[in-house]
Amino acid sequence: MRTSIIVLLLIASTLFKARGQEAYRSDLIPKNLRSYANAVIRSNETTVEVKALDEVSYKVKQAITILNNNGEEYGYVTVYYNKSRQVKSLKACIYDAQGNLIKKTSNNDFQDVSAISSFSLFEDERVKYFKPQVPQLPYTVVYEYELKLKQTLHLPEWHPQPSGDIAVESSSFTFLTKPGFKIRIRELNLTTPKQEINEKEGKRTTWTVQNLAALKMEPYSPPADAYLPSVELAAVNFKYEGLTGQITNWQDYGQWVYQNLLKGRDILPAATVTKVKELIKDCPTTRDKVQKIYEYAQQKNRYISIQIGIGGLQPMRAEEVDQLAYGDCKALTNYTKALLQVAGIPAIYTEVHAGNFKRSYTPDFTSLQGNHVILCVPLPQQPDTIWLECTSKNAPVGFLGTFTDDRYVLLCTEKGGVITRTPRYEAQQNRQIRQGNFNLEANGTLSGKVETRFEGTQYDNREHLREKSPKEKLYEIRETYNIPNLDIIYYNLTQQKNNTPATIEKMELTAHQAGTVNGSLLLLKLNQLNHEISVPKEVRQRKNKVYINRGFMDEDVITYQLPPGYQLDYVPAAVDLQTFFGHYQAKVEVKNNILIYTRQLTLQQGEHNSEVYEQLVKFFQKVVDSDHEKIILKKQEILGYK
Repeated sequence: MRTSIIVLLLIASTLFKARGQEAYRSDLIPKNLRSYANAVIRSNETTVEVKALDEVSYKVKQAITILNNNGEEYGYVTVYYNKSRQVKSLKACIYDAQGNLIKKTSNNDFQDVSAISSFSLFEDERVKYFKPQVPQLPYTVVYEYELKLKQTLHLPEWHPQPSGDIAVESSSFTFLTKPGFKIRIRELNLTTPKQEINEKEGKRTTWTVQNLAALKMEPYSPPADAYLPSVELAAVNFKYEGLTGQITNWQDYGQWVYQNLLKGRDILPAATVTKVKELIKDCPTTRDKVQKIYEYAQQKNRYISIQIGIGGLQPMRAEEVDQLAYGDCKALTNYTKALLQVAGIPAIYTEVHAGNFKRSYTPDFTSLQGNHVILCVPLPQQPDTIWLECTSKNAPVGFLGTFTDDRYVLLCTEKGGVITRTPRYEAQQNRQIRQGNFNLEANGTLSGKVETRFEGTQYDNREHLREKSPKEKLYEIRETYNIPNLDIIYYNLTQQKNNTPATIEKMELTAHQAGTVNGSLLLLKLNQLNHEISVPKEVRQRKNKVYINRGFMDEDVITYQLPPGYQLDYVPAAVDLQTFFGHYQAKVEVKNNILIYTRQLTLQQGEHNSEVYEQLVKFFQKVVDSDHEKIILKKQEILGYK
């Protein structure tokens, strides 16, 4: 009898192992899920259980097959944690293409590092991560972890298809609550309704998705969260770091932030109060005072990540920042707010979701949505509100740039939260204005001077060069302009910080092979300096809308002194392309052996139907064709000679 039981157990074990191998075989992935996919989520089970206002269980188990090198990052196992978000368990296994187990992780396989960013609203994060090293593709990573959350202010979100190049076989999200626990839900781009079951222990809500194909890459698409599925949750009653609250709208949320995170943290030392009053005593206007104080804070302080305060959400006290001369985004914003308060200028601590792609606070769904803070300074006697980016040591007063422009943000006032919008920079404000004067020699060498002025959101186009060495700057500029055999004789960057901030680039250069000599002909491409535009690839049966994230206007006026003894044999015709999303002009004028090339390109911010994409591609193709146009000069024959 005992022998029979052992045999049965061995058979069962073998069958179980075979089934495990079967489940992760990569050849079992349906063909339709392989198209456009760099990885496929084979299965995902996410469970969130609210046991109390300060105790939440968060469990994730996922199997994902990595199909190619472009999908390798999706196989990384990353788990973020802090003192309010504790890791209870974490493990991972790797299977080869046939479903055979090739690695089982131990604790030593996981790196544990700080996850603090250079700007984040949260400054209390660490991350455990594991990067599989698998020589042969495809392979499957299976991992599971459990976290214990000690708060209900910020509940986990569900993104079953994290990126458009990931396909999904099956994914589920289960949310368990005790009786009476009130929750607000925001669903996006889901086709299957949730299932709700009321049980004796509470309520079970489940969302599922199956067979989500990867999406074809479509240039000029909206941000992914506009079309990928997701579920966001927000508790009405919550607990966070020992603090309780009730939030049903943005007014509630902003008031909770003000009363619990900000109030009483804006006190400055008496000596600093005296210094500020002395600093602004001769300033004639409120704006002048704001500028003086902002520049003082910029010069005095530096950004540094701080792990302090309530769950990383609370700023350092202003007096601490004053003493230490550093802080994170919250601390530096709160400190600048305190300085302005000394001058009798009210300012508002403002939460924002920062990033080049504009992501707004959702007016009709209240939750913790930001990753950064800035300062809003209303000027009641003037039409303009001043916005301050307090982590930058170099930004002009009132300038936000692409990091926080044109999006809904939350003002955290004493009376509550208020949704408003940061300034939008129109295309005509985001200007790049370039003037060049060149001398063209008979051997094709081009030499001269160029001055370029960057305004609006293009103000930061050269910001990455500001702290680089002269040698590094020259290398970067050669890469940017991409002119063969380019020698930069002189290069200088300055910044103009007035009501219309501008970065001004001046350079003197020689390009030894700008023109091409072909017998008696000399050919020169007119647009030597602006190579930013490329033609987006054609997309058949496009699904996404056409999204132009931010408008701009480039103007180039380039003068060429033509070499003696040559006459123009070919000059491109003028081009004028007008559409509702953009305008392009290029023309050539010739006066006394001087050729003037004028180019202007304007692209308007906006969102359009998918059918517009074909027009956009044709527009850019015509722009690029025009940008590659050349003049042809022919050597003149002298009487009696050839």
